[in-house]
Amino acid sequence: MIDEVKSAIGDGGRETNAALVDSISKTRKEWLDEWAPLLNSDEVPVNPYRVIHEINRTLDHSNSVVTHDAGNPRDQIMPFYKASIPHGYIGWGKTTHLGYGIPLVMGAKMANPERFCMNFMGDLAFGHTGMEIETAVRAQIPITTVVVNNLTMGGYDKSMPVAMEKYGAGNQSGDYAGVARALGAKGIHVTTADAIAPAIKDAQRANQEGETVVIEVRTRQDTRFSVYPDLLTSAPTS
Repeated sequence: MIDEVKSAIGDGGRETNAALVDSISKTRKEWLDEWAPLLNSDEVPVNPYRVIHEINRTLDHSNSVVTHDAGNPRDQIMPFYKASIPHGYIGWGKTTHLGYGIPLVMGAKMANPERFCMNFMGDLAFGHTGMEIETAVRAQIPITTVVVNNLTMGGYDKSMPVAMEKYGAGNQSGDYAGVARALGAKGIHVTTADAIAPAIKDAQRANQEGETVVIEVRTRQDTRFSVYPDLLTSAPTS
């Protein structure tokens, strides 16, 4: 197949379409400008998009593996995380259950022990598989888990409004950094945006020393996502 392509376009490869590259860069800037207020928000509780922005700013993308979890954290991080190298980001859409990110990032760390391996998940997802932090500690797999804790099942207030209003059915509480410490890991509480980057750097140092880390960030619920369904409905069908 490679030989067929070379026979069609030559050994030098296809010329760069400068106009297309410029158009993509312009559109990306417009898109990021639209989301800048959330990505740079200093609000308390912390906006989850600010957490993602700080992850992007702090990590060495060429020496990291990042994955997400099911639910809102997946929809929040997927458009914004800068995947700059092959296998540096593991995105898996809606194919698995809540909590899958912890065992997945453990596998990533075993395959890439020299890289900083982090998963990004919500508090409900941590409730499903958080005990696997003990596995990471016992098996000496030094990963970092970022838990965005908004104290609720994000978006379920629309799916079950009566149960939420009467009984708070989708809400939960918990000290997940405390759970991590009880399981032998390092637990870090973050309550303000300016503490996110220092927490990540602290986790990187701890991972290098063989310690598993859970960073729990107290966040607000935000169900705004970077999706543009109007572009799909207006697209030509042929």
